[in-house]
Amino acid sequence: MVPTERLAQALERGELVFHYQPKVSFLTGRIAGAEALLRWPRDDGSCAPASDFMPGAAAGGLASTITRRMFPRLVEDLQRIRACSPGTRVAFNVSGLDLDDGALVGMIREAVSSGGVDAGCLEIEVTEGTAVSASPAVVRSLTGLLAAGVSLSMDDYGVGFSSLETLNRLPFSALKMDQSFVLRMLRSPKSATLIKTSIAMAQLLGLRTVVEGIENEDVYRTLLHYGCDEGQGYWISPPLSLEGYLALLEAGPRWACSPVGMLRMAQLTHNWQLKLLIDTILDYVQDAGQAGAGGVPAALHLGHHDCALGQWFYGAGRALARYPGFASLEAPHRELHDFCGALVAEIAAGLDRATLRTRLAELSERAAELGSALQRLETQLLLAELG
Repeated sequence: MVPTERLAQALERGELVFHYQPKVSFLTGRIAGAEALLRWPRDDGSCAPASDFMPGAAAGGLASTITRRMFPRLVEDLQRIRACSPGTRVAFNVSGLDLDDGALVGMIREAVSSGGVDAGCLEIEVTEGTAVSASPAVVRSLTGLLAAGVSLSMDDYGVGFSSLETLNRLPFSALKMDQSFVLRMLRSPKSATLIKTSIAMAQLLGLRTVVEGIENEDVYRTLLHYGCDEGQGYWISPPLSLEGYLALLEAGPRWACSPVGMLRMAQLTHNWQLKLLIDTILDYVQDAGQAGAGGVPAALHLGHHDCALGQWFYGAGRALARYPGFASLEAPHRELHDFCGALVAEIAAGLDRATLRTRLAELSERAAELGSALQRLETQLLLAELG
């Protein structure tokens, strides 16, 4: 373990630096951002990773001091990165101690309000363990960062025991899946299923997904159609010095990309939302004994812009506007939602069960029409990839 005194000297001398590991968008195949990783250059030209010295820093009470002292350096780096590639995002790891005392949060908010940092280009990564044990002060800090426009990512998702409760309690905007699942993915169908279902859950919650630990091309290509947003790992690139990362951004490399995964996830989550609405209608009618004695919760019927498929169609899905099958989605999707809205209104006004059966059959037909349109678009995309 590195002596605390030696590490404190290194901090005073400005020896610690950030290296940046790129993240690639599966939709565009381009660099979408990076994770800022603390490094300590050695005399032989190599760099010690944070895992070599930060545990000792934490034991010696120096960890939070390092984070606060290094944040201005990060701001300087971010300004150069923004000048080179304005739209990319950089993730910065913080601990529960950093969030508990509020000093770092104040520095971040000041940097954002003064224009030193573009809030949309900064993301704070918090480990699942930190989030699970979050004190009221940590929760206030996370909420304050979100209010300042800084996105929050749960790091190492899936290694703890309270992930779902924590996602429900804290204002995260991104989910970063632990690399242990990715490393087992090709040989473990269960791990692959866990990744897929986690991505689907994240999309239902409106969270961006990042997969780490991509160590070879087979893993990358397998993930292409899973629907995750971004990926990082040594096969894509190891962590780079600031100059190396800027050079990579300037070079503009491209990796394989596919919109199929995003389309599949949007379709899957839309189906879940529709089935939840249908189940709620049936439960309501059965519990009430007759239609009209109350109402179906209005929140379950979302507008065609607000559901999972609509958010994709009017958002990231626009990248597919050149495909003929894309435009053909809008009409059946809108008509399906209009029908659902009318059905909910009929139930609230009083609808006999015979008519309800007819309406549900019609709803099934409209859902099938939309499903066929989605399948045609997916086939076009897959054929285009083969071409």
